[in-house]
Amino acid sequence: MKRIIISVFTTIALILSGYYLPVFGIIGMLLCPLPLALLGNLEGHRRMSLAELMTEITLFIMVSPLMALYFLIGCAGLSSSIFLLSREEFRKTSRYTGAESFLICAGVSLSLKIITILIFWFFTGRNILLPEVPQLHAMMKYSDSPEVYIALRAAMSLLPYMLPSIIVIYVSCEVYLNYTLCYNIIRRYFPDVKNYPPELPLFIHWKFPVSLLLVSVISLIAGYITDREEIYIISVFILNLQIVLNILMLIQGVSLIYWLMEGYKLRRLTRITISIILTIPFFWSWLIILGMSEIGLNLRSKIRKGGY
Repeated sequence: MKRIIISVFTTIALILSGYYLPVFGIIGMLLCPLPLALLGNLEGHRRMSLAELMTEITLFIMVSPLMALYFLIGCAGLSSSIFLLSREEFRKTSRYTGAESFLICAGVSLSLKIITILIFWFFTGRNILLPEVPQLHAMMKYSDSPEVYIALRAAMSLLPYMLPSIIVIYVSCEVYLNYTLCYNIIRRYFPDVKNYPPELPLFIHWKFPVSLLLVSVISLIAGYITDREEIYIISVFILNLQIVLNILMLIQGVSLIYWLMEGYKLRRLTRITISIILTIPFFWSWLIILGMSEIGLNLRSKIRKGGY
């Protein structure tokens, strides 16, 4: 019973942090499915269902029906998906890889997030993933620079057009964080527990399919030949597709860099320095190009042949 109470209060605290903290609360919203996913793997589906019911009733009574609805659709669904894919008997019979299990969770979460956004938009007239004006002002108080204000206003004006890519990125971050944390916590602190998600490949071994590069090239060509004013829907689709693809190419480039650092056994200080350098936006375009080259040319195999 102790674990149930801890899971319920932790979940409620994470959800409320996302509602009341304009900047740092996004981390709470991303992690709110984790406590219940852990509880299900440690205690079983009955206690997990009881904790979900207790959380739902508490949010409904003490916060608002809409917040309870967000938890039921937006959080509990992902927690249940991770738990179902983590069961020992399911892992042995289905033989899903870590990547396939991750994609299943991402598909479930994406579908539920779209439903949640539509319901909130119908009842409140706002998108829960987009910051409101008070939140923008809360971000502004950290800087008195007019340039920052102009940049934020410009970004805010583009956000509605970027909504599809924002949803995909949000869901990807949410699923990755909850999936990997659930696996690592169980395997490290509860080694005797048999229920845990299938392991994802190490980041240094990530390799996206070549078809992704083909889609990226087609979207770039389509972006140049499409008249953005006349074909509005296609332009918005291409914009969001390019955003998601560029992020994937960037991740592929970073994966290759870390693979090289691991292969050459660089010292910890050198790795930290390179990691800090990679956060500078100036290098992101080069990382995207590097990622595209890795997908198209399989640079890892060529580096191995060269004596890596």
